[in-house]
Amino acid sequence: MKYFFIIIIILVSCGSSEKPPENIMTKDQMIEFLFDVNLINSSRGFVSKSDNNYFMVRDTMLFRKHTIDCLKFVRSNNFYTKNPKLYMEIYEGIDKKIKAIKDSLNNVKN
Repeated sequence: MKYFFIIIIILVSCGSSEKPPENIMTKDQMIEFLFDVNLINSSRGFVSKSDNNYFMVRDTMLFRKHTIDCLKFVRSNNFYTKNPKLYMEIYEGIDKKIKAIKDSLNNVKN
C-alpha cells in the first residue's frame, strides 16, 4: 500500500504541467523583450558612424517600450528558467527574428 501511494505521487508530479501565472509575460512578449535586450547589449560593443548609438538606451526606456516593470520581468524570467522547454522556445523565437532580419538585409544587398 505504501508503494502504491509513492507511485501515485510520482505519476501525478511527472504528469502535471505548471501553468504560467497571470502576472508574467507571455512567450511572445519575452521574445520581443529579450530580442531587444540582446540587440542593445550586442551593439554596445561597436562604435557606430551614425547617431543611433544603442549604448545610450537605458533599461528604463526598454521597460517603458514593452510596458512592463522590472519585477514583472524578474517573475517571468524565474518562471521560464524553471521550465527549460518553454525557455528554449523563447530563444528559438529570438533566433527566428534574427534570421529574418539577416535575410532581409541580405535581400537589400542584392
